[in-house]
This record gives sequence, structure tokens and C-alpha cells, in this order.
Amino acid sequence: MMTLKEQAVNILQNLPDEKMSYVIDMLRWVTGILDERSAIFSQPPAAVMGNSSEAIEAWERLKAYKGIITCEIDEKAELAKARDEKYADFI
Repeated sequence: MMTLKEQAVNILQNLPDEKMSYVIDMLRWVTGILDERSAIFSQPPAAVMGNSSEAIEAWERLKAYKGIITCEIDEKAELAKARDEKYADFI
């Protein structure tokens, strides 16, 4: 049986080059979680690099949403409300 790292390397070797930017972004995200720091927000994703200024502006707007919600949310009530709205026509 192959080790997990060997399995990961085999998967990566079978991916086309144009999909590697997504893999790099995911690895940065996982690394940030494991290191308890936000590596994903330190630089734009590889898919955005070299693109238009519109993409860079969108990335900056996304970074502004990083954080914790400051108010209390009743998750069960929110889900029940959304479910009722979605399935209101089926009753």
C-alpha cells in the first residue's frame, strides 16, 4: 500500500498544468489553517496573478470580508426560515 504522500504525488502528476494554480491555492489555504495563520490572504491566488486590475480589485474586496461575525446568529432559526421560503410552494 502506498503512503499518503505517494498517493498525493500520483494525483498531482496526473493533473493537467492548467489546473495546478487551483491546487496551489488549496495548498496555501490548508497550510494557513495548519499553521494557524492566514497564508491565503497574504498574496493573491495564482489564478489571479497576471490578470486584469479588475481581478485584483475583486480580490481586495474579498479580503475585506475576512473575520468573525460580531452578532449572535440562531443557526436553526435561519435554516428553518430558509427551508420554509424554499419549499413554501410545495405545501
